[in-house]
Amino acid sequence: AMLGAIESLLCAVVADGMTGSKHDPNGELIGQGIGNLVAPFFGGITATAAIARSAANVRAGACSPLAAIIHAGVVLIAILYLAPLFSYLPMAALAALLLIVAWNMSEAR
Repeated sequence: AMLGAIESLLCAVVADGMTGSKHDPNGELIGQGIGNLVAPFFGGITATAAIARSAANVRAGACSPLAAIIHAGVVLIAILYLAPLFSYLPMAALAALLLIVAWNMSEAR
C-alpha cells in the first residue's frame, strides 16, 4: 500500500510538472484508498496511477479526469472485441509499437 501511494504521488508530481498545475495529495490518496477498498467487491484488483499513462494523456491534450474514464472504456472495448484479432499479430510488430510509444514519450528528438 505504501509503494502504491508513493507511486501515485510521484505520478501526480510528474503530471503537475507537465501541466503547470498543483495536485491535492490528500485527495489523491483518499480517492486511491476508496477505489482500492471498493474494487475487490466487484472482482477488481488494487491499482495505482501510472506515470506512462498519465504522461501520454497529458501529451495528447487531456485536461480533466474524463480522459482516464475514456481511456478505460477504450481499453475495455479493445479487450472484449479485439482480443481474438490481436492473437494474429506477430510479437515483433507489438515490440515495434512499444518502442515507438517509448520513443515518443521520451524527451529525445
